[in-house]
Amino acid sequence: MFKPELLAPAGNLEKLKIALSYGADAVYVGGHVFGLRKYADNFSLTQLKEGIQFANDLGRQVYVVLNGFAHNEDLEDIKPHLIELNEVQPHALIISDMGVFQLAKSMTTIPLHVSTQASVTNAYGCQFWKDAGAKRVILAREVSLDDCKKIKASVDTELEIFVHGAMCASYSGKCTISNYTAGRDSNRGGCVQTCRHDFDIKDKDTGELDYSSHIMNAKDLMGIRQLPAIIQAGIESIKIEGRMKSNLYAANVSRTYRKAIDHIYEALQANKLCDDSFYTALETQLAQVSNRGFSSGGLDQRPYADSIAYDFNRYEKTVDYIGSIKALEKNKSVLLDVKCSFQVGDSLELLNFDGSTHGFQVLEIKNMVDASMQKTNPNSLVKLPWITGAIKNGVIQKPLLQSDLNQN
Repeated sequence: MFKPELLAPAGNLEKLKIALSYGADAVYVGGHVFGLRKYADNFSLTQLKEGIQFANDLGRQVYVVLNGFAHNEDLEDIKPHLIELNEVQPHALIISDMGVFQLAKSMTTIPLHVSTQASVTNAYGCQFWKDAGAKRVILAREVSLDDCKKIKASVDTELEIFVHGAMCASYSGKCTISNYTAGRDSNRGGCVQTCRHDFDIKDKDTGELDYSSHIMNAKDLMGIRQLPAIIQAGIESIKIEGRMKSNLYAANVSRTYRKAIDHIYEALQANKLCDDSFYTALETQLAQVSNRGFSSGGLDQRPYADSIAYDFNRYEKTVDYIGSIKALEKNKSVLLDVKCSFQVGDSLELLNFDGSTHGFQVLEIKNMVDASMQKTNPNSLVKLPWITGAIKNGVIQKPLLQSDLNQN
């Protein structure tokens, strides 16, 4: 039995540093070519170099996604990008298209992982990709843990599965609703998430409105309680969705799953079980950040409507993301990159790397020329008095009052 890798999303360089600082063993990122998140910040080559060096210094890893389905006109952009990637040497490329896979195999020395977009659902598929040169297969989201165990017993290759984050209404992300409604190809990075919209349901005969509903909007995946079975199954890597989500999300999921994996692994080694209160506390921590409600998706069984629970009424959260710490002047002040406004007197919380939270009250705010302020503006830099336990790349959140929750 070994401890699985915790793989977190990083939509930009700042999120990469936050996710790795908060406990992720590896991150997956998009470069400027063909990463299925066209509207994420993504990484320039210079940023990718910095991110890989940051990870190497910590003994962690960076995987670059090239998981779109390539048409002929895409290949000319992919080839020079592969040459660039081979120069900076990320720790793996995540690929779904067989043609791109063959190009990457011939043009780079980088290990290759097969994307969940390839919809690998069985042992023969895994064996095919292993024979083709893949180091790891990221199984389709529709594969249950039971199926994972059987595949693992049949094929000697690394396996990776999703344990947390948004779930798509389509099969392994292969969807064309965005193409139809917005003219943007979801399988080439252009998804506008049409399935998240509220649809009018009309009587087919009269055309009159019957009701409105989020009929395709799946709840988010949460696999905290499935971690013992995942570890015992020998799955090499567990993956969290969310490259386009906030810094707070990156910090929260990284530290929560880090704590969960470490604690559960130690318990299993000692032939012990974690009590229910342990899982409940972690679930509560994960539910603080904006979400659609949770289900176990296809982990317990191949997904059906009752396990995915598609309809939902509103997003849920109990905290707001305030900002991240950019610099420290030890025992004097911290420099905070503000994303959500707050004011003197507010009660905020610092997310510690060890999974704990340190609460503090804002006693003073200063701008960059040391003038006192009563209230901050979003997208600004401010100085706060020293916060106990302050850490570079640390994330600050604000617990919401009941009145705030009622408005969400």
